[in-house]
Amino acid sequence: MAHETTRFTVVGIGEILWDIYREDRYLGGAPTNVAIHATQLGDQGIIVSRIGNDGMGEELIRVLKKKKVVTDYLQIDRKKGTGSVHISLSVSGEPHFYCTDDVAFDYLQFTPALSKLAEEADAVVFGSLAQRNPVSRETIQKFIQKARGVCVFDLNARQVHGDFSEIVRNSLEYTRILKVNEEEMDLLKKVFHKEGDPDIAFCRMLMQQFPIEFVAVTRGEKGAALIYPDKIYMDEGVPVKPVDSTGAGDAFTAAMLHAYLRRQGPEQMVAFANLAAAYVCTHRGATPPMNQKTLKVFAEQHQKRQA
Repeated sequence: MAHETTRFTVVGIGEILWDIYREDRYLGGAPTNVAIHATQLGDQGIIVSRIGNDGMGEELIRVLKKKKVVTDYLQIDRKKGTGSVHISLSVSGEPHFYCTDDVAFDYLQFTPALSKLAEEADAVVFGSLAQRNPVSRETIQKFIQKARGVCVFDLNARQVHGDFSEIVRNSLEYTRILKVNEEEMDLLKKVFHKEGDPDIAFCRMLMQQFPIEFVAVTRGEKGAALIYPDKIYMDEGVPVKPVDSTGAGDAFTAAMLHAYLRRQGPEQMVAFANLAAAYVCTHRGATPPMNQKTLKVFAEQHQKRQA
């Protein structure tokens, strides 16, 4: 079993952008968020993406270096601008997104350096958003095909578009861990024409068809479940009053992967992942400062409230 001090390499490949609120902006993009949280939890997070040759891109690099995340694999695009997402929050802290298109991360190029990184990384986290453009899609697909570590497909989708079915099916061919929320589960069922199937039966069908070890299903305030071929592990999560749930799923993925790489059991994985997600919900922005110590204190405070 890997010791807690062991440092693994976790690559987030795909979108990097600014999450823009009415009055503030924060670093964003699901794979980027996962790489940041992986670093904060004690691993080495690496971001593979593309930014514009602009002020927003320069600021992204400054923030990432401050967070000690590897930026060596950030490509600079001379024609397209840095991506952004405009976010509005509901009263309950639920975010609504509008993502700019035809931006730098849509044109991520595959290089010899990326080929080498794919073979060396302990884990790779990727999604569907950055595969919307054929250029970045080809790069991400090549990367996961070369990857020797565990590939985590965090669907991160809000609607079915023209190429969505092809993207999903191709991605699942190389997926060891599939992570979805309840809405994304419905989108997946549409891809496979299984709209009426119960979630568990559907997940097990996917595990029979693809090399998926387990499916992580996040359920918001109801916690999460890890679905295996022969067993289900549920965790009710940590009840909090959310300030902003943006990035909570990415914190879940990073914490789950942190435990997985250290060969911890499913119960520990899902509990730790839910704890990290709940913590992020109590802060503004997707990647608030977070480490093992802050999560321990957060858990202790929760236990005191429950007592």
